[in-house]
Amino acid sequence: MDKAKKTHFQDKYGNVAQFLFIKPNDALLKVMVHFWDPTYRCFMFNEMDMVLTIKEYSNLLLYDFRDLLRIY
Repeated sequence: MDKAKKTHFQDKYGNVAQFLFIKPNDALLKVMVHFWDPTYRCFMFNEMDMVLTIKEYSNLLLYDFRDLLRIY
């Protein structure tokens, strides 16, 4: 991929490509599967759902979603 395409991708998606280089923790994934609720597509702990907010996704991905998602 040439430099212009890399720059365009990073401008559009931020640092999301960095997740390709993270080694998953197998034990943690097994535990997470136990708490995953496929109906609601979120994690459930004692009838409490755990869902990231737009701000938390922005911080995690180092990308500002505020201008793209004007639904709030």
